Amino acid sequence: MISRHGLGKAATIYFTHVWTQRLEGELKPGGRLSIYYDPHRMPLAPGYLFGSPDQPITVHVKFSENGPVHDKVLWSPAGILRHVDKDPTGYGSMLFQDFAIPADAEELVVWFDYRSSDGRVHYDSDYGRNFRFRFLTRDVRVHPAPSSENGNARQLRLAVNPRATHVSVRYRVLERGVPGHAREASLTDTGTRDPEGCRIWLLPNSALPSGAPVVFDLAYQLNGHTYVDDNSGKHFHQE
Repeated sequence: MISRHGLGKAATIYFTHVWTQRLEGELKPGGRLSIYYDPHRMPLAPGYLFGSPDQPITVHVKFSENGPVHDKVLWSPAGILRHVDKDPTGYGSMLFQDFAIPADAEELVVWFDYRSSDGRVHYDSDYGRNFRFRFLTRDVRVHPAPSSENGNARQLRLAVNPRATHVSVRYRVLERGVPGHAREASLTDTGTRDPEGCRIWLLPNSALPSGAPVVFDLAYQLNGHTYVDDNSGKHFHQE
């Protein structure tokens, strides 16, 4: 039921001009992180020139809530451009920066600022909350069913960070290959833990509709924030 994309690949996060943030690859402690950012998310001053160091956009990164802030100026791998490719998926003209993720990192917190030619500073910080990303493959793992339940292949069992307070699937039923309306089903905390201390959550077989393919994402709440695992943008599938 769960097949992960991007395992073993360095993490890349795209911040697009249509206000989406997409994580691809495996974000993990000790790994590498690439950030691609579309400057059109900012209120650019008239005459802004893509990639120009005269109006810098800086990315700020922390790897724990109270950890040090790492600041780097974004740059254009394609050089300074007068004509840009604005792509809503983030594969067009983008500014770039990369980071090494410390081995003891707890999470990823990101925000940006832009200093326009008149000296004013603008922020892109999820309205002051900052953008937050968890190490999903560490927080959420498939938990094997007991031998007595092995015949129930469609039942979803997850080992989840023990501090998570709510776990759910956000799913859409495919009809003729087209996703229907978004729905949500909650998993139940079984009260048991795996050898690593993660709590086991269960989604009964009856929670998702049978007889039709379903695409879904995993969502969980931790420290007052909701995190969504969309499988590197590919979503999970149930046939």
